[in-house]
Amino acid sequence: MKKVRFTNGVQGKGFAAALVLSIAAVGISSYAAYSGAVKSAEQTKKLTEEYEDNVFIYTEPPAETVNAEQFGIPKDTVELDEPVPDTDETEAAEPTLSDEAGLFFKSPKTLPVADATVITPYSAGELVKSETLGVWKTHDGVDLAAPAGTAVSAMMKGKVTEISNDPLWGISVVIDHGDGVVGYYQGLDENVCVKTGQEVSMGELIGQVGNTADAECKLEPHLHFAVKVSGAWTDPIAFIES
Repeated sequence: MKKVRFTNGVQGKGFAAALVLSIAAVGISSYAAYSGAVKSAEQTKKLTEEYEDNVFIYTEPPAETVNAEQFGIPKDTVELDEPVPDTDETEAAEPTLSDEAGLFFKSPKTLPVADATVITPYSAGELVKSETLGVWKTHDGVDLAAPAGTAVSAMMKGKVTEISNDPLWGISVVIDHGDGVVGYYQGLDENVCVKTGQEVSMGELIGQVGNTADAECKLEPHLHFAVKVSGAWTDPIAFIES
């Protein structure tokens, strides 16, 4: 009987010890979990404090009012009832000779022969039959008829660049009037009043009407007058009147 009591006592003590160890383990686990939670919370708080200045909080901007008046600037207004011009019906300004040439000539100009009659106009590239040669060709100048000996003057200021006796156009004087404008005064008589390199002014005498142009010798005495603008033949009358 005493042996049995001894065994039961040992078993009771073992159970008690196991119970104590279990309670201790639970306590340690709970403490560890609590300690971990506290530590995590402290780290989160620290990170938040360190980076809270870098946090960007988006706020939606207020809606803008379309066509609102700004301070000191009147809002734009559109009159819907105002008629819009039709570009097809709008009259375009007629281009002038200077517009086509890309130049604007402000220098005064005059006809080389006063009171002359145009007997052969500028043909603008069209073929016309030459009364003297009997062939169809362009007429790149104008023929200004006047009695032989009539004064011929420079249409505008310039510099004499050439004086010659051309096989077709007779006694010729070429004047560079500047800005790409060159004047050809042809069919003069031998009494030329200027020299190569001479500066002339508008209306200054350069020669007299003759009949030395073999290409037009069947016509009455006249000056064959031609003008080039930037290297291209141009209507002399239109140029002077432009």
